[in-house]
Amino acid sequence: MSTDRLHHKPPAIARWIYRLAVPIILAWLAITVLLTVGVPPLEKVQEERAVTLEPPKAPSIEAMQRMTEHFTETKSNTVVMIVLEGQQPLGDDAHAYYDELVRQLRADSAHVQYVQDFWGDPLTSGAAESADGKAAYVQVSLTGDPGQALANQSVQAVRDIVDRTPAPPGVEAFVTGPAAFAADLGPAGNRTIALVTALSLAVIFVMLLIVFRSVFTVILILLLVGIQVQVARGVVAFLGDLELIGLTTFVINVLVALAIAIGTDYGIFFTGRYQEAREAGEDRETAFYTTYRSVAKVVLASGMTIAGAVYCLSFTRLPVFQTMGVPTAVGMVIAVAVALTLIPAVLVVGSRFGIFEPRKKIAVHRWRRVGTAIVRWPAPILVATIAVALVGLLALIGYEPTYNDQETIPDDIPANVGFAAAQRHFPPSMMMAPDILLVEADHDMRNAPDLLVLNKLAKGVLSVPGVARVQSVTRPGGVPLKHTSIPYMLSMSNATQVQMLPFQRARMDDMLTQANEMEEMVAVMQRMYGLTRQIVSTTHDMVGKTHELEDITNELRDRVADFDDFFRPIRNYFYWEPHCFNIPICWAIRSVFDTIDGIDQITDKMRGLLENLDRLDALMPQLLEQFPTMIESMQNARTMMLTMHSTMSGMIAQMEEASENSTAMGKAFDAAQNDDSFYLPPDIFENEDFQRVLDIFLSPDGKVARLLITQRGDPASPEGIARVDPIKTAAEEALKGTPLENAKVYLGGTAAGVKDLVVGSTYDLLIAGVAALCLVFTIMLIVTRSFVAALVIVGTVALSLGTAFGLSVLIWQHIFGMQIHWVVLAMSVIILLAVGSDYNLLLVSRMKEEIGAGINTGIIRAVGGSGKVVTAAGLVFAFTMMSMLVSDLRTLGQVGSTIGVGLLFDTLVVRAFMTPSIAALLGRWFWWPLRVRPRPASSMLRPTGPRPLVRSLLMRQEER
Repeated sequence: MSTDRLHHKPPAIARWIYRLAVPIILAWLAITVLLTVGVPPLEKVQEERAVTLEPPKAPSIEAMQRMTEHFTETKSNTVVMIVLEGQQPLGDDAHAYYDELVRQLRADSAHVQYVQDFWGDPLTSGAAESADGKAAYVQVSLTGDPGQALANQSVQAVRDIVDRTPAPPGVEAFVTGPAAFAADLGPAGNRTIALVTALSLAVIFVMLLIVFRSVFTVILILLLVGIQVQVARGVVAFLGDLELIGLTTFVINVLVALAIAIGTDYGIFFTGRYQEAREAGEDRETAFYTTYRSVAKVVLASGMTIAGAVYCLSFTRLPVFQTMGVPTAVGMVIAVAVALTLIPAVLVVGSRFGIFEPRKKIAVHRWRRVGTAIVRWPAPILVATIAVALVGLLALIGYEPTYNDQETIPDDIPANVGFAAAQRHFPPSMMMAPDILLVEADHDMRNAPDLLVLNKLAKGVLSVPGVARVQSVTRPGGVPLKHTSIPYMLSMSNATQVQMLPFQRARMDDMLTQANEMEEMVAVMQRMYGLTRQIVSTTHDMVGKTHELEDITNELRDRVADFDDFFRPIRNYFYWEPHCFNIPICWAIRSVFDTIDGIDQITDKMRGLLENLDRLDALMPQLLEQFPTMIESMQNARTMMLTMHSTMSGMIAQMEEASENSTAMGKAFDAAQNDDSFYLPPDIFENEDFQRVLDIFLSPDGKVARLLITQRGDPASPEGIARVDPIKTAAEEALKGTPLENAKVYLGGTAAGVKDLVVGSTYDLLIAGVAALCLVFTIMLIVTRSFVAALVIVGTVALSLGTAFGLSVLIWQHIFGMQIHWVVLAMSVIILLAVGSDYNLLLVSRMKEEIGAGINTGIIRAVGGSGKVVTAAGLVFAFTMMSMLVSDLRTLGQVGSTIGVGLLFDTLVVRAFMTPSIAALLGRWFWWPLRVRPRPASSMLRPTGPRPLVRSLLMRQEER
């Protein structure tokens, strides 16, 4: 080891830490206590301030937002499914239980926005009931965004309703669906944080005990790690409680694991370097300054690299990545602050009591032999490391991620229990949020022509391979409405005609009866004709005799008038006699005279009667003339009726023969559920049942229609995602050349949402990866002051990333048969990019310190001096991250294992062999643009002073 550093003045911060070690320790303890007592636990803050993991500007989210704008029943896309499962087919008691659940759900307006009651409506019940009749479900839209604290509270409110409502015997209810999974994600991840932490500390304890062989040293380092973790948790919880940052279960788990691993690594760096300096013969104070000068810059660069790299996640658009940026960066900054102040302060105080003194001499000869082999055979060793890397890189070819969150959480959580119950009766896609296709037109679509177009669109979507069912206004139950095909309508018209045939046949019999009646009527009329002819003759004779009677009456009147004129004086006596009434003869003669006065009245009446008889005598011949015509018409009508009866009887016989199986065509179309000739008449819009269908699938103004799409398999699978574009294309093609040609088409739901995540994660990984690479390269360039060295560090780290993830694919996918969750790639790559450069940076920094002895000698010394400490730090970090395997969330286990495998590869292959072999191959070009000597200074300069000092002076002159 070179000794030129001994003549440098200690850094000012190191001197202050040495002087104020105890106050620094007390200050950090006070901060820890304050944060522990005054700030709620991080897990509690995460539950209360949980944020949604849905990307706000994704096309699928935009589609769902447009749906909530036009359909007024809900403003949320947070969906749960309540599944009813019975041991026997669900009966009336299950329906009553279901109705009670729906009633209570609708009553809870604070948490429930909309209940899609398909099973309670006979028109749509088939869509919500399983084929075996043993299960049914209801979809419930809740308040809040998926994953948010309000949405999680709404999920719990629904579960409380289900729990407190007694189910009938043999029936059980489960709450599952996307929002239920999101709500269970946090508790599932948080309940194993203590186990992960305990396992991490146990692994660290064993590893540190092996490295330092001192229980007190290990305990002190663990206490420092505990303080760092608690402060980081407290600060992040404080920021989260103020709603300055968002928190998820991924953030908490990754933050805790990273804080433990980083804190342990920095403790190993300081302690290991201090013991190395003590073994070199330095006193305690000098060893402290040497340690701080050597390690502090590496810790600062490493910490800022990690903090900066994870902060680059804030530039992403997906909340699952974006939410990790600030909290983990804050945690890493705290880790650096603790490492640069508290760990050195404890080192100062502990060194005074001999706690950190080396218990045995650090064995460097093995690592020096490794360094010697590297400088002797750099090319073969580099080829060998590349060959090892190819194992992982080639495994990347078969990478097939999973996008189904349900597969990454334990089977015993409530959402998964419900999902398993649903899977026994329904396809998996039924319990996911269905894919929803929106058609937004510029006019009201509640008319027959537009319904024909919407049905054509539904058929086009259904024809996409992998689509199992499409529910729309023309297919509310996923199948065509009954009796809506033109063949059925034609068959039904024939059926109506068949129903009329018996009545028509009865009317034909009535026609025959009527003809017989008409025949009798003709005979009667003929008899009436003969009688009328006699009446006419008699009337004419009677009129003649009446005229004679009139003459006689007139003559009688004249003679009576002569008599009256002669006897008038005598007549007056009878009228003047006051007692005439009492004298019989008088009253009798008076009556005779009164009778003679009536002759004039008879004559007048006879004249009037004779006028009427003359008119009757003129009319009766005319009446007689009508009878022959009437008789002939009646005979003709009877003949025509008999002819019509004969004709219609033949036609009815033909209609009966033609109407046999007339409804078979319509029944066949209904049974086949064939809607090739679909049509709904205009009067259907007045039907009350159809009005309910319109309310479900058309917006209140009729300008937006929605279709619910169910896929045959898992919509969150690669196959389901691949159907998103074909579904949208099929919908757009179906609208071409129709009145809805200019309508806008939107697609949301599970498959579309996952597709947006896939596309977004690709861009986010590119954004965060490029930003992190640029940041890492910049920091490496500042620390090493060598463009090539910085480039080599970044390049080897990038190679390590690909290899690490490829090995993870090999282990998880090809060996264990479990697909890797899609978020693992971005999370593990960004974190590996940050932490993977640490060990290379420490090695290169040590190589730069030892370069005064020559390039190859410096490589040997750097590998030998840092080998054990860096390897121990790398193994501790790797096994700490691997402790996440015990988490209930498989995603976290995959992230931890991927980072752990990457760190093992980076520590044991890249840092130990690849980077030094590249440095040995490049020689002085490795340090370009720095000017270095491949050989140490000449021995002739030794009288001038110590060789390291002379070497340092020469190097400075060359740099000038």
